[in-house]
Amino acid sequence: MVAKKFVALVVFGSLGVILLVLGCVLIHVFTKMIHNGVEDNIALKNGSQSYKRWADPSSPIYFQVWMFDVVNSAEVLQGDKPVLIQKGPYTYREVRHKFDISYNKSGTLSYREEISYFFQPDMSVGSENDTFVSVNLPMLTVVELLRWEPKWLKEVIEIVFVGFGEKVFQKYTVHDLMWGYPDKILAEVNKWAKDHKHNFSVPDMIGLFYNKNNSNDGLYQIYSGLDGVQDYGEIVTWNGKSKLDYWNSEITNMINGSDGTIYPPFVDSSETKYLFSSDLCRSLGLVYKNTVNIKGIDLDQFVAPDIMFANVTVNPYNAGFCSPPGNCLPSGLLNVSVCRKYAPVIMSMPHFLGCDEDTVNGVIGLNPSREEHESYIDIEPRTGVAMNVGKKLQVNALVESITGFSTTDNIKTVVLPIIWLNESAMISDGDASDFKSQVTDKIKLTQGVQYGLIGLGVVLIIIVIIIIIRIKFYPSEPSHHINDDEPRLLPAA
Repeated sequence: MVAKKFVALVVFGSLGVILLVLGCVLIHVFTKMIHNGVEDNIALKNGSQSYKRWADPSSPIYFQVWMFDVVNSAEVLQGDKPVLIQKGPYTYREVRHKFDISYNKSGTLSYREEISYFFQPDMSVGSENDTFVSVNLPMLTVVELLRWEPKWLKEVIEIVFVGFGEKVFQKYTVHDLMWGYPDKILAEVNKWAKDHKHNFSVPDMIGLFYNKNNSNDGLYQIYSGLDGVQDYGEIVTWNGKSKLDYWNSEITNMINGSDGTIYPPFVDSSETKYLFSSDLCRSLGLVYKNTVNIKGIDLDQFVAPDIMFANVTVNPYNAGFCSPPGNCLPSGLLNVSVCRKYAPVIMSMPHFLGCDEDTVNGVIGLNPSREEHESYIDIEPRTGVAMNVGKKLQVNALVESITGFSTTDNIKTVVLPIIWLNESAMISDGDASDFKSQVTDKIKLTQGVQYGLIGLGVVLIIIVIIIIIRIKFYPSEPSHHINDDEPRLLPAA
């Protein structure tokens, strides 16, 4: 009997150890299998599912804009603070299509991406014909170009402004300010510059996103993942250049990271994620904020830290973004005139989120909120795919008094918001379901198997240990059997 118990203990103990070891081994095996599977599936191989989703994204992308209506433009010309009323959203469906795709050496591919916008009345507060008052960017552009020209020339141009009915503030439709309209002043400036052999020109059409609809922002070369995924999606060159030439330092001219839609797999949340934004003419570094769950999928959320847009006192590296050199803006502001044909355009986060109090208080009507106005990228950590994105930016104009233009004499310098936008995309229900069935559910199954084996092995080992301890320290009491020959007490009659 004792021998049988001993054999049983050995068998159960050995089985527990085997299951425990097998479960631990499977952790390594399954992890390797998952890594290999992800690497094989995300590579941008022509014809693969990842290639198709990358070239023609199926998840809906929306481009929303809010206009800032200046309700006291006459008073602003006399030195008052601008009073703003936000109008929006005006929503567009954004369709992206990559073309001119070609594979290069060293595991890279090149492409262009056409972006088209389609107005969505049912998702908007009004029509594209809605009007609002904003600053006259063409006029400010001309004034800025002539800042250092002789006084007599400025006076001539101001007479031209009056003749054409141009004012510092004018009424625009949503469509015109967004997509462009012909401007007589700019046409005359170009004609004058050509006649007098001046080395500058401005577009005859003006609009914040003029030439952006049904167009592309240049030729990209990225790592395809075919020769390894360590640099997957990262930009090698943009328009044939490996670095920018807008800014004043090597660091600020770097082209870092991807386009913000794909990253190398197996994301380490402690690492900064970089992306290049042609809208901002610079690269951005995003840091981990928290984990969010979108449609049943856990994602690592990355956001832009305030220090990235801080002034040079807080972040000396940002001195390279001062334009012209030495002319540095307060925290939260980026002068992009160097890449916007010298229009006095300044970018920021919506409602001046992250900006100095003086900037926020320079106008009336803003209410910055991190929850509403912060940009984010939510990345699935195993595949490196961005499944939920919100790029939020604000377009502003620097409005100030410039000597020689009497209409600006009384204006107090202000960074004036024009619009803010939210370009967002979330994985579709179908793609989320496919991802969960093809990736998440399989990973959960393998984890269930390996941890189930480990758990069962541990339970068996614990049971064997408990039995051994009980046998060793709590031996069974000897049995006291009744002797049939001894007299017994008979029950009472």
